[in-house]
Amino acid sequence: MLITDPAYLLPLVYALNPLQTLTSGANRPLLIRGVDAETEEEGDYVLKGSGAERMSVEAFERELLGCFAAWQVGLQAVKPVQIDVSPEFVALMRGRDEYGLVSRSLGRNFGSEYQSGLREFVAGQPLKAAELEQARLVFAFDVLINNVDRNALKQNMLTDGERIVLLDHELAFSFTKVLPFLRPRQPWLLEDVDVREWIQKHYFFPQLRGRRFDFATLAPQLSRLDADFWQAARRHTPGAWQTGQANDIEAYICQVLAHVSEFTQELNRVTA
Repeated sequence: MLITDPAYLLPLVYALNPLQTLTSGANRPLLIRGVDAETEEEGDYVLKGSGAERMSVEAFERELLGCFAAWQVGLQAVKPVQIDVSPEFVALMRGRDEYGLVSRSLGRNFGSEYQSGLREFVAGQPLKAAELEQARLVFAFDVLINNVDRNALKQNMLTDGERIVLLDHELAFSFTKVLPFLRPRQPWLLEDVDVREWIQKHYFFPQLRGRRFDFATLAPQLSRLDADFWQAARRHTPGAWQTGQANDIEAYICQVLAHVSEFTQELNRVTA
């Protein structure tokens, strides 16, 4: 379901029980058992608490916008939720390494439904046909949103050999961290420094280079990130997570998409 669908609602989940820490990274996401506030159904969720090193209200908003935007262009991404962390849940963490992180994460946090049956890509293994088709759109999407954080060291996506599910967008929209007067005046044209520093390091770049794919065919999907989408994105972003960066993000993406033909030509150029 897209967020432009009138029936869409960002779920609210109450944290019930901690299960395990998923990684040893800076964010230390926690697998928890939670209950949906509306349906009262229990399930497993990934909690990314505000007390983690790279998480904040701004990061929550970028996470949410990254998932929403991925859906809009036709990709799969984890299903985001709000996870409410209560003092009672924090008390269950006493004696665990993550107690301090969770105790700093009281209230509403970003989370997502846990994805079972999926794995990371095997480094160097050729993509299956279904994966390759999605990989082209993933690459184009990540360049569009300036997602510098999907590479060989940190894939931030999962697969079952047929479908690709994206996750972890807290570092997406990296242009928001650059003062406007220092940004490229024509952001639809890819600068050599960006190509060297992060575009060529994208996980899928080595497998897409030299394949003679015309990225212009993806222009209609990328162009779905229009004004209606951004209006819906604001509507479904919790008020406490709304920051001025959303306006900046919309303006930047719309500026690039106003020159989508030139942007896709640039993608053809760097992957030739």
